[in-house]
Amino acid sequence: MNYKYLGRTGLRISGISLGTQTFGWNTNESDAHAMMDFYIERGGNYLDTADSYNDGESERILGSWLAARNNHADVIIGTKVFFDSKAGKDINRMGHSRKHIVNSLERSLNRLGMEAIDLYQLHCQDAGTALDEVLETMENLVRQGKILHYGLSNFTPSKVSKMATTAIFRGFHRPATLQFEYSLLVRSPEWELLPVCVEEEIGTLAWSPLAGGWLSGKYRKDALPPEDSRGGRKDRWDDQAEQRGGERTWAILEILEKIAASRGVPCSQVALNWLRRKSSISSVLIGARTMDQLAQNLDCVTWDMSPEEEAELDRVSDIGKPYPYSFIDRYGREDYRG
Repeated sequence: MNYKYLGRTGLRISGISLGTQTFGWNTNESDAHAMMDFYIERGGNYLDTADSYNDGESERILGSWLAARNNHADVIIGTKVFFDSKAGKDINRMGHSRKHIVNSLERSLNRLGMEAIDLYQLHCQDAGTALDEVLETMENLVRQGKILHYGLSNFTPSKVSKMATTAIFRGFHRPATLQFEYSLLVRSPEWELLPVCVEEEIGTLAWSPLAGGWLSGKYRKDALPPEDSRGGRKDRWDDQAEQRGGERTWAILEILEKIAASRGVPCSQVALNWLRRKSSISSVLIGARTMDQLAQNLDCVTWDMSPEEEAELDRVSDIGKPYPYSFIDRYGREDYRG
């Protein structure tokens, strides 16, 4: 396992992180404990959850594992706040109002059995709460010792930049991380999100690196999604064939399968290998329903693809750049920082 610094925090994070969204959903508690044990044995050190995952069950299972192993000092724990964790029981149990953040944090701390969250992430950009209100709330939580660092997830580049700049101007702690979807199928973060994070020294966590299973090789052109897949189960709108399918997807899968066959590895390892080679990514977030899936995906760190293989995947998955990025690339100058 390789490790990188997580933005400006001083923390070293493993190149592969473990997302726990399946815990309490299609992974029971004992299996989840075994999977976390295996992940730590393989060198992983970051576990990611959210208060909304399975009505808090993911946090509770993670908390029971931490209590049983007494190893919080050896791992980094991240959770999130925004979504209603109780399916619309109260109109104010959503968003980033001070009330919702403070109340949600207390519930998360209780479920996790922790005195302070290592990384508390704002789960989705919230147009319903003023930016100053959110920054003041996060600053107070840091100063109270309830959270050590805070991060962002699913934010626009302009809002990331504005939050970082405003925090500096007001003498507040800056957002430490940004979590966003990034994969061979979703490469738009390269336009601005990644450059902003590099500029602001913000750590980066890439979620859905297999695009909801589409890059695992289980989907076939002109065939219905397998019944046990996210597409087959209709788990998430974003992962349905209407959204993920298309000629570009099948072209990417063709190259993935070719490289996987030549390497004697699953397609998922090739897709993860491509992503973890990106220097601007602090850690790649993987999820798994079973121990076999976890072991298979973690094996992506045991080999490295060649520059030629990476270039081939870059080419086939390229989505081009819109204006003004395309104009700047054509007529601008190289970065003075090298």
